[in-house]
Amino acid sequence: MAMEESKARVEINPEFLPFLKRINDDSIDEDVNLSLAIYLFTAKKVTLARAAELAGISIADFIQILINHNIHWAEYTEEHKKQDDETIEFLLKEVEKHD
Repeated sequence: MAMEESKARVEINPEFLPFLKRINDDSIDEDVNLSLAIYLFTAKKVTLARAAELAGISIADFIQILINHNIHWAEYTEEHKKQDDETIEFLLKEVEKHD
């Protein structure tokens, strides 16, 4: 069964219109969808891949847009560092065993 497409009608404050840059000279709808995808990603409500999908663009293009707007797209937390440190320690021990 095919999914039916639903559309929400949104009224944009006309004062926003001069600020909406056309990325591909396409519709304002695409600009708004991209803005919503960026918001959802930065608010950590969706993943990078899902945000790109929602915006209707590739992950690479989405990352480039984030970079162009000085938005960090990769996160390296203390937990990531801890995992990396543990892995490095494990690998060094393995190398020592084989030497």
